[in-house]
Amino acid sequence: MDFDETVTKKRSLGALRKTPKTKDRSPDSTGILKLERHTFDAIAKQFRETDADTIDCCIAGWRNTDSKGERYVTVEISPKYVARRHEPAQSSDLADFI
Repeated sequence: MDFDETVTKKRSLGALRKTPKTKDRSPDSTGILKLERHTFDAIAKQFRETDADTIDCCIAGWRNTDSKGERYVTVEISPKYVARRHEPAQSSDLADFI
């Protein structure tokens, strides 16, 4: 087991809060996302391995209310799961070597 497997990784979380609209095209909500290095590294790895200009990421949201009674959405970004290609398993049966 390597170091990465023994450490619980933090999620890349942020919050969206309703903002006053100053223009028709102004966003309904704004906020900050704390992007964890391991999330960035996983997304960067997908860019490198695919040589793509765009990749899909997962985003999730949870409705919340803060201590002042103001509603907001907690958001999480994560890399999209990409199944790894599995190499055929090497047999460890002694009969296969004989």
